[in-house]
Amino acid sequence: MVDVPESFSMNTEQLANMQHKENPLAKYMRTPSIYLKLPSGGDWYAEGSIAMPINGELGVMPMSTKDEIAVNTPDALMNGQAVVDMIESCIPSIKNAWSIPSVDIDTVFIGIRIASYGEQMEYTSTCPECENQDNYEIDLRRFLEMSVDISGYKQPFDYKGMQIYLQPSNYYAMNLNNLEMFEQQRMMVVINDIDMNEEEKRQRFNEIFKRMTNYTVQNITSSINHIVTPEGVQVSDRDQINEFVKHSERTFFEALRKRVKQVNEGIPEKTVHTKCDSCGHEYTTPFTFDPANFFVSAS
Repeated sequence: MVDVPESFSMNTEQLANMQHKENPLAKYMRTPSIYLKLPSGGDWYAEGSIAMPINGELGVMPMSTKDEIAVNTPDALMNGQAVVDMIESCIPSIKNAWSIPSVDIDTVFIGIRIASYGEQMEYTSTCPECENQDNYEIDLRRFLEMSVDISGYKQPFDYKGMQIYLQPSNYYAMNLNNLEMFEQQRMMVVINDIDMNEEEKRQRFNEIFKRMTNYTVQNITSSINHIVTPEGVQVSDRDQINEFVKHSERTFFEALRKRVKQVNEGIPEKTVHTKCDSCGHEYTTPFTFDPANFFVSAS
């Protein structure tokens, strides 16, 4: 056995100490600014996508410089990856942000916005009475305090003895849907602009319409979490569920679409009550959380 020189042992020990030496700047790094509870309670996340704390409250850290640059770059926002990276950076408990169910998205966005810039947010609104456009301020905490009714996802609906359990769309499906709609709209504009005879245009428009119809059916079908047959067999395999919907009668799809609409109505619309500074007219407008402009500092 070869003896290890003493000097080498000391250098190795020193190297180990250096590797484990605490960064004196660590206490100045990001830490959670707020804690929030998810409307879903952690349900509907893919396995390994979330590490839910015992108390159910997720710590939210302010955006880093890298996060802020990414979500304010249009090209980086296009495929959704910048938003996913930002969420995972600011809420470490969420391991795979693509898996976030739609019922949690607004809460997550609001939490990150508050942690990064504070509770108050400036917004621009145009009065429908006098058309005066002005800037106003709103406290975003009011949205976190709104209750979200998810009971419709917990309670199945019956169809010919089958129990159909639903699930909210996840962020991946929502982003894919937005990209698909954008692409179809872009194609329609292109077809209208290019030199093409009416018959060719009609064929291309029919192709686009068929794709959009298929995508709509796919979206509705993906809202099924699992089905329990009258014999008590639980079916959660996506291929089997897709095959069932494809070959089921029209009345089933209509019942499914109606149920999805009813469940979504349990998610309250975010609105703001505004009083015009010019004419005093009071009105209510929807308040959306678009990453393209929601994560912009007022300063």
